[in-house]
Amino acid sequence: MVYCYEWLQALDGTIEKIELKPDLSGTIGEGKLLFRASESPWSREKDADGKEKPNKVTDGPYLFRTGTGRLGMIWTSWIYNVYTQGVAYSESGTLDGPWIQEKDPITPPNFGHGMLFQTLDGKWLMSVHSHKDVNGRYIRTPRLFEVDFSGDKLVVGKPYIP
Repeated sequence: MVYCYEWLQALDGTIEKIELKPDLSGTIGEGKLLFRASESPWSREKDADGKEKPNKVTDGPYLFRTGTGRLGMIWTSWIYNVYTQGVAYSESGTLDGPWIQEKDPITPPNFGHGMLFQTLDGKWLMSVHSHKDVNGRYIRTPRLFEVDFSGDKLVVGKPYIP
């Protein structure tokens, strides 16, 4: 199982994996680190003095394989105060990595928690949601984007409107 270990617990959020028992009743052993939020070049925040530093939030990992068989993971963090999604690729092609972060986020600002799926007519899409603060309450609105991962990378296209 792949999961995020929240920054609230770990101070620098992580994406980890752990083996599950065959009957799914529990775990076997300890979790293994795949990567830390601070390893991403695009995930940034500012400290109390306004100085830029790596962000510490990891959220919503989703694994996929490209058309060439390359193992990728989309995951969500922040760029300052804007919800954003990036992608990392496993250099070894396995969960053990090492995981190489893409330099730039893959979605427009304010989208995250992506998942890939295929429509009944065969079109690949990514579902995400926006993250809007309205009077201290977060409103999440779903959005779909066309995607292409037939090559070696996930490429996010235009918004999809059914």
